[in-house]
Amino acid sequence: MASIVRHIHKLWNKLRPYHGVILFFAVMMLANWTWKILVHDGNDDPYVQLFGLNISWPFIKIQHEVIRVVGLIFNLFNIPFGLLHRTTFIFLNGASSEIAWGCTAMKQAFIFACIIAFSRGSWKNKWWFILAALPILHTFNVIRISVVGAVLAYHPHYFELVHTFIFKYSFYFLIFLLWVLWEEMFYIRPLKKKQLVTR
Repeated sequence: MASIVRHIHKLWNKLRPYHGVILFFAVMMLANWTWKILVHDGNDDPYVQLFGLNISWPFIKIQHEVIRVVGLIFNLFNIPFGLLHRTTFIFLNGASSEIAWGCTAMKQAFIFACIIAFSRGSWKNKWWFILAALPILHTFNVIRISVVGAVLAYHPHYFELVHTFIFKYSFYFLIFLLWVLWEEMFYIRPLKKKQLVTR
């Protein structure tokens, strides 16, 4: 048993340059699984639950705000649309898109917050970095829904490609870029300064 532990420790030391990236993906997957296990926010569910408690209120507020802003963008770019039950965009070609709980980007914000919380670096900077990044994630989400809606309105045959693949992975790539910014600015740079001082 001791030899196995030593072997793992030796392997972990060899992977030192990649510790941050390994931690990023490990926390991202754990946060994703935690959300799926604890939070029930399916598109067909009447409300969002956490441990059986109704936590729909913030989701509804963000959902309606996203719909309002996306509607403004559609008007800005002269994309005709209708709104059904305050949650579903309907376009002239008959295509429709429901802005459900999962379209609020709350899950992605939770995953990002977990990644930064468990990343290397000082806690005094983590809280404001998370808060500063939330508007960026929200803006990207609004752009994502607007582009997907435009695709539905004019090229509905590309919907699955854009919605399920391009923007899904683009969202996580944005989270990765924000984490790289954190790692470079608030872990690696202070560490290098500290090493120069101690020399």
